[in-house]
Amino acid sequence: MKTNLKDKLNLIKANNYASKIDGVSSFNISFLHENEFVWHRERLMEINKIDNIIKKKVFNLPIKRNVLVREVESTLNVKKDTICNLFYYENICISFCVENFSNFILSLFKINRTYDFSLTLTSPDRVIVLSDNEYDIHLYNIQK
Repeated sequence: MKTNLKDKLNLIKANNYASKIDGVSSFNISFLHENEFVWHRERLMEINKIDNIIKKKVFNLPIKRNVLVREVESTLNVKKDTICNLFYYENICISFCVENFSNFILSLFKINRTYDFSLTLTSPDRVIVLSDNEYDIHLYNIQK
């Protein structure tokens, strides 16, 4: 497979991003193909609609970072050694083997400089989105 310059640069950026994430034992970076994560991508598109009516948990701002992490972690009940996938740019997937979900979330907050993130899991199929809406934060947890 030939990789163009833009894709090569995106892979380097994804590697730099993933290297800064705490709470993981390893990560893998790959290109996304049309037939991969189809269910997950459809759910993400639904969540990203402005007028979505998807069930969510709402946190009022301001909120302390550690309190938010504890609430998110207890709601999601993610176990140790879980594979979390993060879609990076339009065609790259970073798969993290998460050892410590609290540290993982905290590092996402730090690197992204916001309370926004979208994660997908495949065992079981699941989409997790935390969305900072300026006045409150929405947590979506959709399972197949």
